[in-house]
Parts: sequence; C-alpha cells; structure tokens
Amino acid sequence: TCERIRLARRLRPIATVMTVLVLGGCASRPPGDARQYLDEVSAATVTVAPGSLVFARERPELAVHARDYITLVPLDVNRSGKHSLYFYVYVWSTIDKRGLPANDAATGQIELVADGKQIPLTASSATPRELGLAESPVRPPSESARLLIAPTDRETLEFLSRATAIHAVEQHGGVGEQYELWSGTGGSILALL
Repeated sequence: TCERIRLARRLRPIATVMTVLVLGGCASRPPGDARQYLDEVSAATVTVAPGSLVFARERPELAVHARDYITLVPLDVNRSGKHSLYFYVYVWSTIDKRGLPANDAATGQIELVADGKQIPLTASSATPRELGLAESPVRPPSESARLLIAPTDRETLEFLSRATAIHAVEQHGGVGEQYELWSGTGGSILALL
C-alpha cells in the first residue's frame, strides 16, 4: 500500500497537466463558432454551422418513447471562391423500420415551416462528392439515418435565424406528418453567414 501511495503522488502532477490539456482543448474553439475544414479530395473549404436544428415526432403507436427525427445542419461549400449553401439533413428514428410498410420506412418530401412560411427542402440531384463533400461534414446520428442534401440561399438562412417558430413537415402521399423543434435555434445559423 505504501508503494501505491508513492506511485499516486508521482502521477498526480501528470494527471493535473493532462486535465489542463484536455480542458484547454475543449475550450480552444468557442461553442458559437462555425467549424471549417478543407475537403482533401474535392479541395473545397467546408464551413459547418455550429449547431443543428433537430425536429422530432412522437411515435407511440410503434413503441414506448419511439420518435422519428429530422436533423438539419446548414453548411457552406467554397470551391475556388464560389460559395454554395446547403442544408445537410438526416432523417432517422429511434426504432428499426425494416419491417414496417414502405410508406413509413421511406423518406417523403420535407419542408420547414418558419413563422408560417413554407420552405421546401428539395434534394440535390448531385452526389455529395459532386457537391464538394467527399467526406461527410456531419456524422450520421444512427446507422439507418437517410441523408438529404438540399441547396439553400443566404436569404433563407437569414430568415430562419430570425424566426420565432419553426417546425418541419414530412409529406407521404399527400399526408403531412409534423415534427416539432426538439433542439437548437435559428440563431445558430448566424455563425455561418
């Protein structure tokens, strides 16, 4: 036991230094700053908004505490000075939908509704790589998450950043399923502009 006490005393300064380094690394980038990186394959500079908007829809008919989610992250892709803005969207669920009817497992048309204004999220026909996103700028929230990349513009981002009420609607065969804002605020978009 005396040997353990001596070892603990010798390791204490190392543990203190490691704690300071870890905490310093966490604080190196303020939480409101956008993340920027160079996509090494496409040579595009990708700027990712510091926060996401996550919308949720309760699914009690499928399981207790079951929810479907839509996670939306704005990003800017700069290819040689030409900026393109996108919503990087994941549609996912807390439940496995492989055994459900096709219309419940498939992703329908998604639109945002901000202060009463409808903003359709129309998927780009280009592949992520063609858009300058050879590597994923945002990790999927689940293995079964489906990706949608929708072009947007500065005016839409500015409008969303000021909106006081935002929700999402997913259309399946003429029926709209409403998703309420689960986390995030439109203000997190401002760091991207």
